Amino acid sequence: MPPDLVVALQPIMGALRAARAALLVFTALHAAALFVFGQGSVPGLMVMALLWWGLGRLLQMTPASVSQGASAATGKPGLEPLQERLRQVADQRNTGKKKRP
Repeated sequence: MPPDLVVALQPIMGALRAARAALLVFTALHAAALFVFGQGSVPGLMVMALLWWGLGRLLQMTPASVSQGASAATGKPGLEPLQERLRQVADQRNTGKKKRP
């Protein structure tokens, strides 16, 4: 997948994850209202659950390069960019004697 497309899809994937999380909360609240208080409807609960499942399936089917974000666009998967940056910071540390006050 071209790096430009990966960068363009990142905000959309973030929004889908946020929408899925919010939908899960609303589905749980709807289920509680339905089964505890008797308010709500089973078809509404089923639709919300189906939407939550469908968004999860959509996120699962996206290429790894989109879901991993910028690290995949640069060709470095997972934690490698962070580990490389930490290695650079560790190399910069001062190994000389410290002054005592």
